[in-house]
Amino acid sequence: MSEEKKENIVYVLTKGPENPEIVLLTFVHALGALAMDVEAKVVLLSTAVNLAQKGAARHVKYEGLKPLDELMKDFFQMGGQLYLCTPCYKGRGYDDKIDLIEQAQPIAAGFYAQMLLDANATVSY
Repeated sequence: MSEEKKENIVYVLTKGPENPEIVLLTFVHALGALAMDVEAKVVLLSTAVNLAQKGAARHVKYEGLKPLDELMKDFFQMGGQLYLCTPCYKGRGYDDKIDLIEQAQPIAAGFYAQMLLDANATVSY
């Protein structure tokens, strides 16, 4: 008997700390999917890669929403996966072993394309 593939959503975030409401809503929505037993992946592109810098999440706050560091902690505890655009973070001079949180997984364009093709849904912020 074959095992049924779990539904999954890819959330693509292109906004960084300069747009905290969008950043936080991305993780709120991803947590909602995880609570429904849907696999949730967040991909950070462009300025969003700054969010994966060690210590950056504690500074992202918006009235009425949990701070990013708390949302990310919940996201990872519930099995969420975080991916980073490799050219985006390297272009900003980040070293994935030194500067970035350990849960952030660098990816290349081909992996990203396949992830989108395999998703049941994608949402871009």
